[in-house]
Amino acid sequence: MTKKRTAQYQLTKQFLLIFLGVLLVMNLLYIVAASRFVYEFVENKAKSIVSTLKREQNQETDWEKMIDTFVSKKDDDALIVETNEGKVFFSNESKEVFHELEEGKSFKILKNIVLSDDELYYVVEEKANDFSFKLAVNAEMATELVSGMILISLILNLMAVIFGSILIYFSMRRWSNKLSVMSQEIAQVDLMKQAELTIPDNPIEISNVATAFNQLIKEQKEAIEREKQFITNASHDIRTPLAAIRGHVQLIKRRGESHPEVIPNSIDFIDKESKRLETLSNQLLTLEREDLTTPKEIINLSELLLYEIEKVQLLTTFEFITEVKNDVSYFGRKGEFQQIFQNLIENAIKYSPGETEIKIALEETTSTIIFTVSDYGLGISDKEKKRVFERFYRVDNSRTSQTEGSGVGLSIVEKIVSSYRGTIDIKNNEPKGTIFKVNLPKM
Repeated sequence: MTKKRTAQYQLTKQFLLIFLGVLLVMNLLYIVAASRFVYEFVENKAKSIVSTLKREQNQETDWEKMIDTFVSKKDDDALIVETNEGKVFFSNESKEVFHELEEGKSFKILKNIVLSDDELYYVVEEKANDFSFKLAVNAEMATELVSGMILISLILNLMAVIFGSILIYFSMRRWSNKLSVMSQEIAQVDLMKQAELTIPDNPIEISNVATAFNQLIKEQKEAIEREKQFITNASHDIRTPLAAIRGHVQLIKRRGESHPEVIPNSIDFIDKESKRLETLSNQLLTLEREDLTTPKEIINLSELLLYEIEKVQLLTTFEFITEVKNDVSYFGRKGEFQQIFQNLIENAIKYSPGETEIKIALEETTSTIIFTVSDYGLGISDKEKKRVFERFYRVDNSRTSQTEGSGVGLSIVEKIVSSYRGTIDIKNNEPKGTIFKVNLPKM
């Protein structure tokens, strides 16, 4: 039962059915052509005899002696001639033939054809000047010839089906074996190890499937590595402030009564680290959920961006150079665009030396809205540009609190931008630094 479900069996079955269908159509066409050949053969033979008979018009023909010369006795042809004087002449055995033909069966689609005792005759009845005649031409010889050819054709067809089935079956085994090997390799694939499918040269369909599967395995491995790195980084970023908070709690317990002056500093530190944990948890939730509850609306991005810049300016010593086009509007969620602006501006601040310039621009074309943040900070290498949108990845590769932030801000930005079918590009600034460029298609 299992064998009937294999690709080898199924392909052989399909090819065989198609092959039989083609042979059936070809044989039907051959039979039609052969039947046409028989009909034309006896028709032409009859016309030839009729033409010879008509040449006897106005001739004093001795029909009694000559009548058998007009037809073939060997082929059982028959001829009856009746003169104008009423005399009737019969060729050899013609009486019996025409008697049988009177009880024979004629066909509407085959003119002049009569079937009698399993024999076909072409029957013609005409009148000349001084006589009339009735001719019956036997089609047995042509029929036997065609029947023999059809029989040979059927035998050859049967042999073609038998040997063709065997040939197709074993030819399909090569393809089926490749699929079987692929199935076994898939069953043995371990995503935690270096494993991939063997890619056959042909057929191209199986080769493409194996290539696509290997690409899928590669992407799965990369995803697993990213998740492992994410868990490691998340654990570190959560553990570090928790350890610090616990340390200050222990400090208050040990020295709070005898040295109350340590309490305010410890409480401030605990408050700061707890806020950091809260921010981290909120950012992780943002990464993992879709905000479908807040409806989209027309937002004035120009006003929103200037408001975010104004808030940041109050807390930093950086000089912001802005090129914000007035009344740039977009259909979206206000909170999402606040996160885009905040995260990219804060990222520029974190990785730039104090009191340097940060350029912020907002412009639009007929089809796109462009938001750009340029800094003169550390810069990002080409290798690291591919990874900065990974969760918890930091350019300085630091997992300490020296650089503030959780390392997920850019991941949030990329997710939001992608949800609007936009793109975010990273370029090098001159003489140093980084340019983040967000392109959003207009809805």
